[in-house]
Amino acid sequence: MELAPLKIRMHLVPFFFTESKGNAIIMGNRKVKAVVFSPFVSSMGKLIKLFLEQVQAPMDFESLNLVLEITPNDPDKYKGAVYKKNKAGNCLLRLPEHINNDINDIFEDMFRMAFVNYIDGCVDNNTDSVIVYAIDKWIEKYDLLEVGYCNDTLRRLYYREKEKGCLSRFQNKKSNTILNT
Repeated sequence: MELAPLKIRMHLVPFFFTESKGNAIIMGNRKVKAVVFSPFVSSMGKLIKLFLEQVQAPMDFESLNLVLEITPNDPDKYKGAVYKKNKAGNCLLRLPEHINNDINDIFEDMFRMAFVNYIDGCVDNNTDSVIVYAIDKWIEKYDLLEVGYCNDTLRRLYYREKEKGCLSRFQNKKSNTILNT
């Protein structure tokens, strides 16, 4: 079975960098944040642990760290990967590609649910708010223009997700990327 590093989709990096608690540092022109997922406490940590057990991978770690990097003026501006932390240090978590995709799909679902709830909150709590303006603020907050997202794409996503219902993603369909319509 071929294993690959668990890397996070590029457009998810600024979202999780902003919304996750963790230690952030500046290294030169890079911002780096480590977000700890306990395999015994956090939902994501437990889920990844289950995937590891499924493929009978060694459980030689104390925690899982989602390491997120933002490097301005770099073609690969956003990077994210999951590392195993043990007594010897950190090493990339490697899993079969289909499991990497499943984990990214869960991160994608979190992003989409937060997006829909954010837009709903803007519309529900501000009679002057319009969906276009709220989506522009979301794009600006998570620097999504940098990774190819625009208001029109996210507006279509919003209406599609609203039509299905907020939790339907957990019931029926795993995510593809937003740019796929």
